[in-house]
Amino acid sequence: MITMSDTDRQILRDLAKRVADVAADPIQQVKLAEWRRHNSLRAGKPMVLVYLEDVWEEFLPQSALCCESPACRNVEWHLRARLYRAEHLRDDWPHTAEYPVGLRINDPGCGLSWNYGCVQVDGKRTAAGFDKAIPDDAVPEDIIHNRTVTTDQDASQERLAQMQDLFGDILDVRLTGRRGMGSAMLDTFIQWRGIEQTFCDMMDRPKWLHRFLELMTASDIDAARQLEVLGGLSLNNGADSVGSGGMGATDELPSPGFDGEHVRLRDVWGCATTQVFSEVSPAMHEEFAIQYEARFLDLFGLNCYGCCEPLHRKVDIIRKLPRVRRVSMSPFVDWAAGAEAVGSDVIYSAKPNPAYLANDVWDINVARDEIIAILDAAKRNDCTVEFVLNSTLTSRNEPFRYEEWTDMVQDVSRRYA
Repeated sequence: MITMSDTDRQILRDLAKRVADVAADPIQQVKLAEWRRHNSLRAGKPMVLVYLEDVWEEFLPQSALCCESPACRNVEWHLRARLYRAEHLRDDWPHTAEYPVGLRINDPGCGLSWNYGCVQVDGKRTAAGFDKAIPDDAVPEDIIHNRTVTTDQDASQERLAQMQDLFGDILDVRLTGRRGMGSAMLDTFIQWRGIEQTFCDMMDRPKWLHRFLELMTASDIDAARQLEVLGGLSLNNGADSVGSGGMGATDELPSPGFDGEHVRLRDVWGCATTQVFSEVSPAMHEEFAIQYEARFLDLFGLNCYGCCEPLHRKVDIIRKLPRVRRVSMSPFVDWAAGAEAVGSDVIYSAKPNPAYLANDVWDINVARDEIIAILDAAKRNDCTVEFVLNSTLTSRNEPFRYEEWTDMVQDVSRRYA
């Protein structure tokens, strides 16, 4: 339970009213309609999203908050973040009046706990170093197992009731389960085994490694089905971020047979990525990742693939995955090769280079040249392209860089539509 003063309560209610005003603007429904058009691969303006991620402290520092209670300050921050996006970033994020209260879900995972230490690198951020937890003589069946997923309905309902009492007359306060699910199995495994050792295992002990991956896949699928039975899923076919970026708004979900209440796995977007395989050949990527990810992704109605790994030379194996609608093209790809490989039947989810916004001196012309190169490649290959700015680390305390970048991308994209 959150204990709050009358002052804190009024602060939060006033912020909620401002959020509701933003959501009531008809432009939000226009944005959702545009995302539905985009996700169905119909021609139109490229969509643009900005994720501030680690740069938030420069935009909305703790010193800007007014509430006294730590719990109230947390709610305040999230409301102010929504308002900051609406007032400063003119991207295609659709703002809604929903205030989600997450269902308490306990998923213990399929194996080990991570063994790592953190080192502070710049006074604010930390880097993690993982110690090997899977020895050479490990027996996969002794480590990887199915698990029991549970939900805490009592705690969830208590939190829901309090938020509804706080501003349920202003915002659409609702209990929400997990909105889509993802797999990054190899990215997890290397944190137990070590990246260099895992790469050696792929060559020296492939059967041993495959057994781990078989067990991890089975455990993840079983856990997803448990969550479905528990009623722990919520739709992500509206103003919901899916995969490594992009909105999930679509008329293709939920799948046929949805009863309007119980959300099934096939009613939501899923996603998968194997970022650690950036420099692994397509053949080994398919052998050690794609075949397992295909089994997991077959649970879902639509799927996204990839994050920060360069995939421009791997689109042909990604097409073997079920119902893939969105493929990530990170800053490390060859933009032209990626567009040629993706073509017109999958969304080309371009991730422009965030380093341009973190340089000592902001040069919008360099950033514009990259956007034009992406759009030229996309136009030659009839791609449905979107721009997703993520992995953002700093604005060098010049938040206007992100506003100027967003306005520039929107302007160039409109001219290419």
